[in-house]
Amino acid sequence: MTHVWLLVGLGLCVVGQAILLEPLGVAGIRPDLFLLLVCFLSQRLTPEAATLQGFLIGLTQDALSGGPLGLRAFTNSLLAFAASCLSRDLHTEAPLAQFGLLFAGSLGVGLLSLVLYLFFFGVVSPLPALLRVIVPEAAYTAAAGVLIFSLPRIRAALVRLA
Repeated sequence: MTHVWLLVGLGLCVVGQAILLEPLGVAGIRPDLFLLLVCFLSQRLTPEAATLQGFLIGLTQDALSGGPLGLRAFTNSLLAFAASCLSRDLHTEAPLAQFGLLFAGSLGVGLLSLVLYLFFFGVVSPLPALLRVIVPEAAYTAAAGVLIFSLPRIRAALVRLA
């Protein structure tokens, strides 16, 4: 069943990231739907299966982005493993825990990507990328993720009220 969610999620991420999120961008910053998919699926899988799915999601993202092939595959694999392990120890269904996990995960993926870019390409100053791209994208991704993950709870509350 998780294979179905993976395929459906990848399709939605590709369409959403490429087309639907363009008008929702703030100063060129958009939430990372692929990262949300990694976190959503990883919380329901064993660490090994989550790592594999994180790799596949990241590889898809790498293939579509035109960036270095393998960068997102590597970082999403690490995030998937961590999210899977943490979801067994923490109550990750609470909105605040989801925000923290998504923010830390997005920030970690961004920082690791920045470090790898610095190592391979020698960017002059990492501070502007950190302050103008990585931190705002992490906050936007976390906020969007909490909203998306809360939709079933919001719907259930509205049904109870009706």
